Amino acid sequence: MKKEKPVIKYYPDPMDGMWNQEVQKLIPWISGKGADIGCGTRTINEEILRVDCDKAVNPDTLVKDYKLPYKENELDFVVGVHSFEHFPYPNKTLAEWLRVIKKGGIIGIVHPDIDFTKKQNPEIDNKGLRENPFNRHFFEHNQKSFMAYLQKLEDLPFRIIDTGVACGGWSFYFILKKT
Repeated sequence: MKKEKPVIKYYPDPMDGMWNQEVQKLIPWISGKGADIGCGTRTINEEILRVDCDKAVNPDTLVKDYKLPYKENELDFVVGVHSFEHFPYPNKTLAEWLRVIKKGGIIGIVHPDIDFTKKQNPEIDNKGLRENPFNRHFFEHNQKSFMAYLQKLEDLPFRIIDTGVACGGWSFYFILKKT
């Protein structure tokens, strides 16, 4: 029995106002060729390369970890809406995202804010994690601690050009520019 391809939702999604608010923070910053990392079954538009580790969501690019199969300086932007926290090696992940974007390229990150959401608790969240093993958080922050994390990465070629609340009571965003 052949599985049907999942339906891909594009911005704006009439059923997800919170996601729409988050994506609105990224749209002014992105243009050209880009990738949506950890896209699942929704993304900003049809031109963006959909990248995911879950083959069930039928991504354009299937990956196993943080490494991307793109050439150095190939993309104009990379976005990750609720995906950065799922990588166990955030420094390597960010370095890889910077590798594939051009100088002056943009990285847009939307991240859950643990001041409002809760940290994952494997004992409580175990059922959900068993049902979707890709949903594990390795990297949890609020906006202030994420800023402190980024400011320590002096060896990576980027600067922070924007940050703020993505969706009130839920998430924040950071816009990084490759230097």
